[in-house]
Amino acid sequence: MALKKTAEAKSASVFRDIDRCVAAIILYPISSKEEAKNAAMENLVKIYTKGNDAIRQHLLSVVQENVAHVYDMKVIQTYEVCRIKTPKANPGTIKSGVYRAMFDYNSSTEGIVELIGLLGELNGHEAAKLLTRLFSHFCSVNSEADRMLRNSVIEALGESNSSYSLNALIEYARLTDNDTLFGRLVSSLAVWNEKIDSLDLPAEKKLELKDELKFLMAKEEKPTQYG
Repeated sequence: MALKKTAEAKSASVFRDIDRCVAAIILYPISSKEEAKNAAMENLVKIYTKGNDAIRQHLLSVVQENVAHVYDMKVIQTYEVCRIKTPKANPGTIKSGVYRAMFDYNSSTEGIVELIGLLGELNGHEAAKLLTRLFSHFCSVNSEADRMLRNSVIEALGESNSSYSLNALIEYARLTDNDTLFGRLVSSLAVWNEKIDSLDLPAEKKLELKDELKFLMAKEEKPTQYG
């Protein structure tokens, strides 16, 4: 029982560290300096690498919650809009919500791009799966901001060390008939082409992946009917 309580207390402490790090990121550049934001990003990578399943899942869920603020970009968050969203809140709380919408880092494209980039630095298939979920979302909508965020996900999948990311990029490149998107995907596959040997896979599978990448990158160089 004592060991269980100690473990729970330790996890709770790490959860608070995650929340503090995310706050340092979200409050940039108004109430948090760039050095603090960058240090928080590095600390989150360390926490994720050392953490157990519960800690890793909590960190991913917090990042997803903050990336989800992309929905708020479609509407200017005025006092009246925030009042309608939270009708029981007092005026001070509503004003705070307006200020957060104006100044929080994840209320703009560049902030969400950086959070997506963070996912690309996290080890394992879980972060890779969240990236592919975000990619699917940004492909399902059609605005310039969503296309920019989709492209940032593609870059993050290229920086990932998960074979799940590589397989997803290959599948996306194989199925798309959009030349611009295909070019983006191949750029990330080119990054993977330099690090396939680092994967913990049988030599035969690595050779198969290299052949697949060679085919896709050669295809990108050829003119198509859409060009």
